[in-house]
This record gives sequence, structure tokens and C-alpha cells, in this order.
Amino acid sequence: MMQRRDFLKLFGAVAAATALPRPLFAKAEANFDDNLIVFLSDVHAGLGAKSGCAREKLSETVAEILKMDPLPRNVMAFGDIAHLYGLGRDYDFSRPIFKLLEDAGITVTIGMGNHDRRSEFAIRWPNAVTKSLVPERFVHLVETPSVGFLMLDSLQGADNRPLDDKGPVPGALPEDEQVFLRDFLEKRKKPIILCAHHAASDLKVCGVPLPLLVVKTDHVAGYIHGHNHRWVRDWIRYKDAPSPQRPKWQLCLPSNGLWGDIGYAVCRTSSDRVVIEPKLKDFWIPRPVPKAKRPAAWDDILAERRASGACTMRL
Repeated sequence: MMQRRDFLKLFGAVAAATALPRPLFAKAEANFDDNLIVFLSDVHAGLGAKSGCAREKLSETVAEILKMDPLPRNVMAFGDIAHLYGLGRDYDFSRPIFKLLEDAGITVTIGMGNHDRRSEFAIRWPNAVTKSLVPERFVHLVETPSVGFLMLDSLQGADNRPLDDKGPVPGALPEDEQVFLRDFLEKRKKPIILCAHHAASDLKVCGVPLPLLVVKTDHVAGYIHGHNHRWVRDWIRYKDAPSPQRPKWQLCLPSNGLWGDIGYAVCRTSSDRVVIEPKLKDFWIPRPVPKAKRPAAWDDILAERRASGACTMRL
């Protein structure tokens, strides 16, 4: 099992290796939309027998993205890429599928969920190490013409947990990441949407609850997360927020293929708003079953979720 000191050595080695010049090559001509992003979360794909459906759903989602015209400039994945334990074999499976997007010219940004393991992820995604805004974490900024999306790293716990340990379920930001976020928001002028695997209510920034920071910071337009496997939007409310409070959404994304709401979301940005539309494929708990045995209530839930429509965040 990789210890912390070995993990730090890995980060240093990866950073040094990927900083070397690389040959340039021309990509095939493609039509891209800089204002178009695809969000997926809770992929949970791996090589274990119990992740078979999640594997299928990841491949299906990537195939659908590659058929889009225009193509999205960015794809963001909100954590829990690994099935349950953050095993290397899980990333060995998912890495080539995500690489299909990169080979098409799409930028892929991946956050850390509670089932992930940074050391194993770093081996397969060395560019994520060098591009991270916070050392030893995976914190990345995705910019569009009108708004940025800051992917935070809310994974708690150390990488030296046992192989059969799923990791701490709640999220948290370490002190250095909290300081980074505080300073980042103080300097930022352009609209920003904060993103992480865990809900804002799990997180604090230098003693301030993150929901309060979101509603008090004018240029923060909203918050997006995964973890709960549901397409759910709710206004961020906080008792100590200024009055009148500017309404801001917190949006929870569906799981791409494990349980609950199954699907992904398509985000379109413009000069004054961000519109996030669900692409819900199914619903199941705790796993899919044959159509003949499918509870009718599942179909009701799927229909209601689809009817809930898009989430609009004003800039």
C-alpha cells in the first residue's frame, strides 16, 4: 500500500516527467462549442463483477458525447470514478474510455469522490497532477467565455487505507485547500460556479460554512455536486445570509451508472446564465432488474425527475 511519503514522491516524479517537451500532432478537424460542457458523476466503473452495469453506462455515455455536434469543449466528472475502493484496476478500466474523449479534442476534468484513491488515480492521470491548483490535491479550474467552474477536492482520508476500505463517506477540505479557495474568491472577478463531489453543507472554508460563503459572494453563481446519486436542485439558504438574499441553486447530479437516478447532464453557458439539462436514462435501487420484475414506482420516479426540467443559474 502506498504511504504518504511515497505518494508525495509520486506527485514530484509525475510533475517532473510531464513537464518535459512532447511532440505536437494535429487533431482531426472537429466542431467544438466553448460554451458546452457535459457533467457526469458517480461513475463507479471498474473491473469487478459487481460493476458491470456501471461499465456499460460509462461506455454508453462517452459514445453519446462523441456523437454530439458540436462537441463539448469540456467534460467534467464529479468523483467516485472508481467502483468502491479506489483500486488501480478500476482506473485501468476507465482511463482508456475517458481517453476517447481526449483523443477527440475534449478536455476532461475529474474530481475526487469518497471512493477514489488519489495515488492510484495520479498514476493513470499524470496531467491532473501537474495542472492541479493545490499541491497533493486535485483542484482544477475550467473556464468558459462567461463563467468558470472550480472543481474542488473534497475527499477525506489517507491513501494508505486498506484495500477493502471504501474511505470516509463525509467530505471535507483540508486547511491549505480552504486557504486557496478563500484567496481565489477574493481575487476572482469573473463569475464562478463551485463544484465538488460532496454537498456544500459538508464543507467549511476558514471557519465559514461553504453555503454561507456561496450566498454572500456575489460572483459565485451556484454550487454543483454529486455523491447523492439524484437529480435534485434546491436553493441555497443560510440563516446568517444577507437580506434580501440572491437566490442561488445547489444542484446534485445523477449517478452515471450505479444506483438512484441514472444519467448525466448537459450544461450550456451564455453571457448571463448557465442552463444545466438532465439526461436521465433510468432509475433503480439498489441495482437494475429485468423489465418484467421492474417496480412501477421506479418508472414514476424517473418520469418525475425528467419532468423537473433544467436548472438555470444566473450570472
